[in-house]
Amino acid sequence: MRLETSAPHVLRIALAAAALSFGAAGAEAPKTLAWSVPVADTLIARFPDPDAIHWRGETNHFSWQAGYTMFTMEKLWRLTGKPRYLNYIRRYVDQQVDDQGRIPGFQPTALDNFLPGYAILFLYEQTKREKYKIAATTIHKAFASYPRNRDGGFWHAGWARHQMWVDGVFMGEMFEARYGAAMHDRAAFDQVAGQMKLVLGHCLKPNGLLLHGWDESRTASWADKQTGLAPEVWSEGLGWFAVLIADVFDYLPQDHPDRATLLSALRGLCAGLKGVQDPKTGMWDQVVDKPREAGNWNETSGTGMFTYLIRNSIDKGYIGREEYMPVARKAYAGIVTKAVRAADGRLDIVDCSSIGIMDNYQAYIHCPKETSTFAGIASFILGTSIMEAR
Repeated sequence: MRLETSAPHVLRIALAAAALSFGAAGAEAPKTLAWSVPVADTLIARFPDPDAIHWRGETNHFSWQAGYTMFTMEKLWRLTGKPRYLNYIRRYVDQQVDDQGRIPGFQPTALDNFLPGYAILFLYEQTKREKYKIAATTIHKAFASYPRNRDGGFWHAGWARHQMWVDGVFMGEMFEARYGAAMHDRAAFDQVAGQMKLVLGHCLKPNGLLLHGWDESRTASWADKQTGLAPEVWSEGLGWFAVLIADVFDYLPQDHPDRATLLSALRGLCAGLKGVQDPKTGMWDQVVDKPREAGNWNETSGTGMFTYLIRNSIDKGYIGREEYMPVARKAYAGIVTKAVRAADGRLDIVDCSSIGIMDNYQAYIHCPKETSTFAGIASFILGTSIMEAR
């Protein structure tokens, strides 16, 4: 549905209609999204200005923390029709994009900085305002000069030379997939599929899961000197790839030659996750495929994203409902235990981990268990909302 924005009263009418239509569409769903909505509302209450969403100690809010938050807010808006989620996205985007479509905060120095463009495309789809199209095209064009490895894989960042990270593929290609659909750009889909196939080619394990990253130069402290591979499968990093592969088929043309390859990878990933799910809690661990190793622990952010992948894939017919719905339900039952009441009466999300690639297993499991990281909150909302609203 397109939201006209030529006048405030028209926007309010359109939003009211959207809320009514979503209410009707969701008549068979629970009336209350018991966990996802309170957690989302806590985030908005604590950060009413979305420009406050950025990495600790930094001020750049045109990066993945805000981009991923807006990604999740859009999902929640589509499930609930509540105007406050759309308004939050709109405020964020309009604080980034000026009337001429310029984005002062965009720095194409890391894939993390491309993700907020996804929200810009959302508003372009809803309004067709030229400034959003100009801004999104600026981000898209930055890929042309972005550094690559010899095989064409994008570097994770200028400071991570020659490194491909599984989470970085999400940051860049989630935007680019939507751009291809919005702008009818076939070459964009080829880029998305190409980058996904490259990281699968480098990082895929026989169990269907992906190692955290690969270094072409073999010089990173974490890189195996023979293979260039990271040592472990990290929960949150794999989670972002899981979300990308869950959603990419919404954009990728039905006749794209790589569609079957990527669907096979999705099914392998779901099977791999099913095999290493914690049977007691239903969650997944910080090092995903070593649930019985000493010191490993249930990690919330990755669990939210894996829950989203599995339920989304069930609903779209990519995997079998009978086999995988118990996996999703167990995961939901586990993740909601990670929402705890804070001193201010609102909800915190515990046992999160937002880190870079670590040198070894011990380094991963000894990373601090963080509370209410932006990624942890957004992933919790993502995983619980899809279970609660369907």
